[in-house]
Amino acid sequence: MNERISGHIKINRHPILWVCDLMNAYQRWNVLTLNAELTFSKYRYKPHSFEDDREIFKIPIRALDRSSLFDMLIDLEDGQELSLNSNIHDYNNEYYLPLIDFGGKDSKSLEYSFREFCSYWNMEFQIYSSGRSYHAYGNRLLTYSEWIKFMGSLLLLNIPGSSKIIDDRWVGHRILAGYSSLRWSKNTSQYKKYPTHVGVLNSLGFHDGQSNGSTFNLLY
Repeated sequence: MNERISGHIKINRHPILWVCDLMNAYQRWNVLTLNAELTFSKYRYKPHSFEDDREIFKIPIRALDRSSLFDMLIDLEDGQELSLNSNIHDYNNEYYLPLIDFGGKDSKSLEYSFREFCSYWNMEFQIYSSGRSYHAYGNRLLTYSEWIKFMGSLLLLNIPGSSKIIDDRWVGHRILAGYSSLRWSKNTSQYKKYPTHVGVLNSLGFHDGQSNGSTFNLLY
């Protein structure tokens, strides 16, 4: 394992473990076949730009594990980052994993709005600290038309006059691209840390695994 990576990544709290478990479950339930593939991006961050410079590639779900993650991280060039894309290919079918990039760290009114959001979509979300903000991974696969509605509904969480809950520029970029994407690496100075699991958010609130409370303030 590359020492530069192993010294900073908390692999037991990295999203790859939960994504692998979810994908394997969908294969056991015969929703996905053994030929299903996840898509990834190698990208270069360009702030305040319409450009989305990405190199897209696929990995069979059966081949995704800790070793393949380290292989992908080591293969990054200077200035590149790695991200998981939401679209999953399975023969002629395509599914989408619900992904969210939160816009900031103001928790006021966030938990109430997001509890309602979880109930509306019948989902719960794994929450990861990305350093500057938080990422969320939903536990139910969507069709393309459902994914478009999901992305649009995220914008409704932003309340006029309040701090943004959702990064609306991220939503715009992802709808233009036709898929969502969340970072899995920390290969440039733009980012502070690898995504690290902090808890679960559902219609009952936020749970960090260390208490019975449901306050979203635990995140911040």
